[in-house]
Amino acid sequence: MKTWLKTTLASVGILGSAMFALTGCGVKTDIKNNSSDILFNGGIVSVVGDHLVFSNGYKSDDISTIDNYNDFAKTTYLAAVNSSNIAEGKFKSPEGVKNLKSEVLGFKNGYTFVYGNSIYYAAPNKHKTSSNAHLFNYVSYFKCNFDGSGEKELFTTKSYDSAKAVVRALKYDEKGYLFVYDGTELNVVNLENSKTSLVSSKATSVAIPKEGEEWNGKVFYTEDKDNTAGQAGNEVFSYSVKDGKSTALKNSINNTVTFTGRIENKVFYSLKNESISVTKTMTANSNDYDSLTFASAAREYYSSEISNIISVTGNGSTGYDTILFTSSLSGSSQVLADNGNGGVSVVLANSEYSNVWFAHNGNVYYSTSNGISSKNIATNEVTTYVEGMKFVEDKFGYAFAESGNLSHIYFYAQIVYPEDDKTKDEDRDTNYYLFQVEVTGNHTISLVGQKK
Repeated sequence: MKTWLKTTLASVGILGSAMFALTGCGVKTDIKNNSSDILFNGGIVSVVGDHLVFSNGYKSDDISTIDNYNDFAKTTYLAAVNSSNIAEGKFKSPEGVKNLKSEVLGFKNGYTFVYGNSIYYAAPNKHKTSSNAHLFNYVSYFKCNFDGSGEKELFTTKSYDSAKAVVRALKYDEKGYLFVYDGTELNVVNLENSKTSLVSSKATSVAIPKEGEEWNGKVFYTEDKDNTAGQAGNEVFSYSVKDGKSTALKNSINNTVTFTGRIENKVFYSLKNESISVTKTMTANSNDYDSLTFASAAREYYSSEISNIISVTGNGSTGYDTILFTSSLSGSSQVLADNGNGGVSVVLANSEYSNVWFAHNGNVYYSTSNGISSKNIATNEVTTYVEGMKFVEDKFGYAFAESGNLSHIYFYAQIVYPEDDKTKDEDRDTNYYLFQVEVTGNHTISLVGQKK
């Protein structure tokens, strides 16, 4: 994979030398990471000291050819900028945006984070099959240095179901791990040595904690049972990063378990008794059990269809007062909060939101068809940060101040032209670039990405 050369060069010899300089030596940056943590800020941006590392733009269209891929990479590349260069309140690209890798990072399955002195990112698969075809719907995972050099492919999925996929960068016992569930296979990459291990080749659901949460070094997954006469249901396993081994958990005959989410060491799952066709949504502490029959350890929720479970206290917090989840009831999807004591309240009706993004300090942040807002679960107070822009509704990032309070939200959007602008419609830039909005104050919106 090579960095695009934008300058026209007259000689092939000069071209070769220039390409070596760009790919071998990288792009000069002064990024320094003094943190030993995994720096994850939502998956489209990472805050590294006074720099942002991010996907410059976003494309929602499917990639069909390598030319198509290369065209997308002209705006969706891996970029970096000193945050002090961002011109607040202006749709002007910051000075000094660096193109680190001309690959497609801004796509529906994109995932970016920083660990140590490396940037980790996902890109559409460019490997060819034996019949010389590209399968761009599969996903490849890479690491590179802060200057874009030293690129190393970690692994490429063998399939990818965006509706089921779960990707998490986690740290446990001073070691980093990247878990990738593509909807069928569950793999784990040891970030200390870049080695990939296959956990399961036929996982049907997973329970993996979210980035920044405290966890016990175990992930959980289910597999369909091998055909056994007279036995319905499925099998449940735990995988430990301590020894790299999976353990089968006890699961009663005729019970089918499907994991629906996890907060720290609490797992959420639906439990269906195949003999009576009843489905319940349950939770239990994964430190306390070795089976999923769950006597006193289990707690039943009143909805049988929940998803997108997040902690209201937000990123990196241990413990939580309220959990938040979406629930399909009466044919509509509501956002519900549960206080852990049996009290459940509706936070957002189906008509109020498009996508739930994240939660922090008692507020849930979400998108609508017209903007980005938050709602306080206790007071129902709504704050709108972005409206009237054409933006990507299901991709976001966030940053925190030293105080721990939320400082910025990052999102992809199109450039807004003034009403009196004379640019013809066909000449206007309709690409999606990374923007930021201040959470406090006047909610100032600024362009982060480099315009084409």
